[in-house]
Amino acid sequence: IDELNKNNRTTEAAYDEQRSLESKIADLEKDMAYLKKEINATTIAVAEMQEQMKRASETREAENADFQQTMTDQRMTQMILKKAHDRMSQVYAMLQEEPQPGAAHVALSGNHTDPGNGPARFTKYEEHA
Repeated sequence: IDELNKNNRTTEAAYDEQRSLESKIADLEKDMAYLKKEINATTIAVAEMQEQMKRASETREAENADFQQTMTDQRMTQMILKKAHDRMSQVYAMLQEEPQPGAAHVALSGNHTDPGNGPARFTKYEEHA
């Protein structure tokens, strides 16, 4: 009888361990299913991020091309304005010079090299001995 009781206890312990292991297997299978879902969701998120990075890169390239074109346009505009300024300086050089001594009509009646028929210019007064 002792041996039968001992055998029953051993059998019960084995069945108990079997149920525990089966429960553990079921928990691990649930964990595996959850982790598979998480891996799939993460894979989808990574693919989405890569797509966004690709679009952002394309956007940056387009913006850079636009910026480079703007810079080229600005440089060309600066060159054109510099040439126009230089030419205007040549054309209107007489207006930029200091006014010459003499009557007001001299500036209007002649040019910067030929005073026209204006009055004579006065020289600096010097004392004679």
